[in-house]
Amino acid sequence: MMPVGATLSRWTMSYFGAALFFLLLAEGLLAAGAWAPSSNVAEPHALIIVHCITIGWLGLLMIGALLQFTPVLTGLSLPTGRLDLPCLAGSVAGLGLLLFGFHLIDTGSEAAGPVMVAASSVLPASLLSIGFVLLSGLWRGRAAHAASPLVMIGMACLAVTLALGALFAVTVSGLTEATGIIAFVANAVPFHASFGLAGWMSFAAIGVSYKLLPMFLLSDDMKRAPFIRATGLLAAGTLAVAMVSTIFAPVLGQRLFLFGSLLFQLPVAPYLADLFSTYRARRRKSLELNMVGSLPAFVLLGLSVPMLAIALASDAAPEVFTAIGYLFVFGWLTGFGLSQLLKIVPFLTWIEAFGPLLGRRPTPRLAELINGRRATAWLCIFYLAVVAAAAAITLGSDAAFHLATIAQTFSTAALTIELALARTLANVDPAAKSAPFQPPALFSAANHRGNAHGSAS
Repeated sequence: MMPVGATLSRWTMSYFGAALFFLLLAEGLLAAGAWAPSSNVAEPHALIIVHCITIGWLGLLMIGALLQFTPVLTGLSLPTGRLDLPCLAGSVAGLGLLLFGFHLIDTGSEAAGPVMVAASSVLPASLLSIGFVLLSGLWRGRAAHAASPLVMIGMACLAVTLALGALFAVTVSGLTEATGIIAFVANAVPFHASFGLAGWMSFAAIGVSYKLLPMFLLSDDMKRAPFIRATGLLAAGTLAVAMVSTIFAPVLGQRLFLFGSLLFQLPVAPYLADLFSTYRARRRKSLELNMVGSLPAFVLLGLSVPMLAIALASDAAPEVFTAIGYLFVFGWLTGFGLSQLLKIVPFLTWIEAFGPLLGRRPTPRLAELINGRRATAWLCIFYLAVVAAAAAITLGSDAAFHLATIAQTFSTAALTIELALARTLANVDPAAKSAPFQPPALFSAANHRGNAHGSAS
């Protein structure tokens, strides 16, 4: 386990808070009817929701987690922590400009161009700056654990995703009228989505979980990281070649894109096999809340990836691809993220609040910080709502989708409240919080390093 005396990332909780805000914003817009299965996913109001989820929720969540756990992966501290808060502020501001730009496009405003240009400057600069800090830490400690190279693949895909996004924004702004660039942008949307979802977010999540899940389960390290790294590089490289090919030979680029998408099966299958082996070999026989909650996410990952391959091979209808994407984004990435937050937030809170008191007086158990029964119920509702929403998309039912997204939003809000209660130690016996005791701040870690060493679990 992570030692109680380990350094805490000061602003990780702020990244988590901002991420949850954008997730609730996106789901709230869905529940309010801003998008429905009968609508086009390329419409500006749909793009507002998409980027709230991908950049605002998943992107900030992953960066916040990496700020805390990159030193755990590498055994080395990050080069600097001075950029953490400025880059968070820049990312939120840049995303706000991007969302406002989409709104202006939807209304036909001439101000959309300048706003999109500003967004294409602020947002990539902020994300790439903090990404460089993380990548430098991962590179220096790349030999410490097999998970580090997997996360670095994700970071490289993030850079490609941001470059494509900036190019899209500049093109939409009207700054360039070159037909070649416009044609490339029209063909590059699938690459933007693939590098972002399958590349950056999935490989970063896989990499972090390769370290954290055995740690939380008290199991041996997973063994198939070299194969996952090799096949991941192959899939990402094929997508990169396909993207470049679209400039000169669009038909060839599309075929290579299909091939690269099929190659994504290769790293996912051994990852799931490693997970199964890790679960079976665990020394902690009773599964904790975060691990129970992650099981549906792994199942939906195992279903959505081959479903995508089948849909691509059979030239399925657009609503099928949208439904698969919904399962992948909300079932796998969001479900896994929320489940792990139910462990990470109480875990870091316990270290900050009670780590310095360990051995000096009785301290509460980690499980006491969160109400596991309530959180499990909300996770069940969340997953059922996600599956129901995906089914509604496939069937083209706006009414069923609306009901499912209301349930999904409500369960996410309830889980967010559970996390806030854990962070504020609302579930802990008041006697455990008697002086001398320093309660943690909601969005920052003031106690950077505990004085005691041991396990928080």
